[in-house]
Amino acid sequence: MSLFWCILMLLMILYIFSVFFVQQMTAYLIELQAASEYTPYWEAQRMYFETVQSTIITLAMCTTGGKDWEDVWRLIKPLGWFTTAAFLFYISFFIV
Repeated sequence: MSLFWCILMLLMILYIFSVFFVQQMTAYLIELQAASEYTPYWEAQRMYFETVQSTIITLAMCTTGGKDWEDVWRLIKPLGWFTTAAFLFYISFFIV
């Protein structure tokens, strides 16, 4: 029964971080689109952070070896120090 609660807690943390990153990325991409500025990472940012489900998959891939977390960090880095720090905290929390 303890394993069930541990997995549930990890899934809740994954969901909360996913919602946070989707909100941050959506605001950033809308800002870029309004200014007609497209960065080289724009398409990847949109692909990996378009929905909560795609963000959950992205974060899960970062922590299980399916995607290098540094590649995703480069996509998140333009969002600012707070979002970058939250991503690094998430990676540290799941890795340790």
